[in-house]
Amino acid sequence: MKRIISNQSAFSQARDLLLEGESVRIAVRGQSMLPFFQSGSTILLRPIRKEDFRVGHVVMAESAPGRFVVHRIHRLEGDRVVLLGDGNLYGTETMSREKVYGIVDCGWLHLRLAALWRIMQPLRRYPLAVLRRICPK
Repeated sequence: MKRIISNQSAFSQARDLLLEGESVRIAVRGQSMLPFFQSGSTILLRPIRKEDFRVGHVVMAESAPGRFVVHRIHRLEGDRVVLLGDGNLYGTETMSREKVYGIVDCGWLHLRLAALWRIMQPLRRYPLAVLRRICPK
């Protein structure tokens, strides 16, 4: 039986489970992680460890009280983490490392392709325009 609950409630529960050391499977909604995760994709989050904080990794974090995102680490600034969705051209979120709760274990190919996508940031508006039209919201 499938149950639909609000994003805030789902991510709050996911955060609590991750803090207890559990892994969590969650469905992605929206287009902020195109082209790597489409709306409706299911991802597996596991609790984050200190060594997981690396540029390019996909994490779940609380960017403001009750506002959760699953985005890629764009920069590390001391004890702060700057995130940017793959489907976003601008609009980073910055928070302390303690507000990052889970990580998606992506394979080496995914991480290599994501590194190329990151380099393409000034040009990715064009493929994103096409993807936003053909991928579900």
